[in-house]
Amino acid sequence: MIVGPSKRRRDWVSFFASRHWQPEAFARLVEADEIGSAFFEVETQINGLYRARQLAHARQRQAGPPVDGEHLGEGAVKARWLTASFEPFRAALGPRQRDLDLGLMRWIRRASCLSVVIGAGATMDAGGPSWAELVRRLLAHLAEHGRDICEMRLTPESTPDNLEYRRVVTGRERLPADAASRARAVLALIDAGTADIETLMEGAQICHEFLGQALFTDLTGILYEGQRRPGAIHRAIAELAAPIEVTDRGGLFPGWDAIITYNFDDLMGEALDEAGVARAAYAMRGDQVAGDPNQLARERGPHGLHQPIYHLHGYTPRRLFLIAKVQFVFATSQYTRTYGGSPAGIVGEVFARCLANPVRHALYVGCSFDDEAMNELLRQAARALPGRYHYALLRWPGDGRFAAATADEVALAAARYVSMGVRPIWFDDFGEIPGLIRCLA
Repeated sequence: MIVGPSKRRRDWVSFFASRHWQPEAFARLVEADEIGSAFFEVETQINGLYRARQLAHARQRQAGPPVDGEHLGEGAVKARWLTASFEPFRAALGPRQRDLDLGLMRWIRRASCLSVVIGAGATMDAGGPSWAELVRRLLAHLAEHGRDICEMRLTPESTPDNLEYRRVVTGRERLPADAASRARAVLALIDAGTADIETLMEGAQICHEFLGQALFTDLTGILYEGQRRPGAIHRAIAELAAPIEVTDRGGLFPGWDAIITYNFDDLMGEALDEAGVARAAYAMRGDQVAGDPNQLARERGPHGLHQPIYHLHGYTPRRLFLIAKVQFVFATSQYTRTYGGSPAGIVGEVFARCLANPVRHALYVGCSFDDEAMNELLRQAARALPGRYHYALLRWPGDGRFAAATADEVALAAARYVSMGVRPIWFDDFGEIPGLIRCLA
């Protein structure tokens, strides 16, 4: 299936320019065209409607003439109409819908308008822990060993002109009885495979209350143990991160509009380093978004072209790195601080720049969609931008192979995600993910 401009484009332009869009005329146009071409023209029109609205808002912000609110709303109404009218043709394709979405994403990425959002699955693909495993290891160690009480002491080799200090363990503190009881309850649920998101956050909260920011020093050791390296998913994403020429936008742009990650580790950044891509990791340091560029990005200067990586929940690279002021989102209290109100900080920046930007799209990779905070961001964007979708690589939940699924089975499995503005890109085996990413080249 080829997704691209239609040979009947004049007919599409004429239809879109008409004063009243008739369902019968729309259906005849789709049926007379190649399905991939019809889909491309419909999606291009939706993009144009939202682009016009975006430009109108920009003019309004620049204190230009007042913008007609009804005109702005008309674009969303038309986008919703187009999506609903095309949906029966799309649904009839069954598993072949995947070809439509991959084909369209190819065009979006080549315009540097596609971001990739990375979840724990990418770290697990590299041999790292799942969130449940990470919480379990931290909590089990704390429940069994407590924490070391340390102080810095002068070494015997120290001189008045050269003071040398060494960290010395002077004692050990155990979890209070109440916290130890809570820890055992959480560990039991994790071991039974019944721990939900709230339970895992409670386990993380116990660790954070006892260890404070030092928790993330222990966490860093787990993330990089055994000299762990980037996995196949990281490398596939890195292959598509090289700068691309976008003629319509007049220059070079990053291969991905942004790389957004919910993971603490820097394995994605290391994959970009290996691929020779200038990149910078961004995370919250105190109340500010701070960047950590690699050598190539530093050489290009603060305004040079580089691939941004946004660490929404915190950042801890392999090398020695001061994490004292880095804001992490791991425990219940940290989730409440970050997601308790309107999106702010780095989450707010990414939401406005990528997720709720009408002419930007995102591909979710390695995300389970169990995190309601993440899902609510998507719902907010979907409510504001009807007819505009993000995408997600997801394992097919059916009993058989995805290619053998019926149209009804595909629609039923997709319904939950579509309701939050996400089109699933189904696969059967996790090993397919790197190849599906490379399809977007």
